Amino acid sequence: MRYVAGHKDQTSKRILRAAGKLFRKKGYAATGIDAVMASADLTAGAFYAHFRSKEDLLAKTLDEVFVAGKNDRPVELNELRGQAWLRAFASFYLSNQHRKAAGRGCPMPSLAAEVARIGGKPRAVFGQHVQRVVDGIARQFDETDPDRQRAIATMAICVGGVTLARAVNDGLAKEILAACRDAVIKEIDMA
Repeated sequence: MRYVAGHKDQTSKRILRAAGKLFRKKGYAATGIDAVMASADLTAGAFYAHFRSKEDLLAKTLDEVFVAGKNDRPVELNELRGQAWLRAFASFYLSNQHRKAAGRGCPMPSLAAEVARIGGKPRAVFGQHVQRVVDGIARQFDETDPDRQRAIATMAICVGGVTLARAVNDGLAKEILAACRDAVIKEIDMA
């Protein structure tokens, strides 16, 4: 059967979107190729026409979800700069809404530990995107002299806060998110 031009690319994107959601929601190790392909409304046999291995799928999925993550943020972040952006970002990132949206949210809290264990290309891709996020946050602290140390601390508080908040009950989760938001705001105010 002949397919229209671009069919393979569209199908690959569908697989990446399905994998991105499942890997973030259930974890990489707990998500098999069969589940990813079923979620993309495809048979498992079609997988190897698009990806060399599950690890290859993870690396490409990480690229996809980090880039697409910009679209999951509130629109007003695109219009803000500096301290205003940092405050709005911290409020969004350390929110109960983001905590509960593991399948759509930032891949760092969901996948960092698994990527660290897997290594290889997924780790390299993850590292490139973390570097880009750090650089972006650093420029928000100071456009002319980006503050990487503050950016790394801010990112670590945000990612760690969401990671812990997802692992506990709602009451404690809200406390963790609030404490982390307060810590980030203090860091912003010291800039």
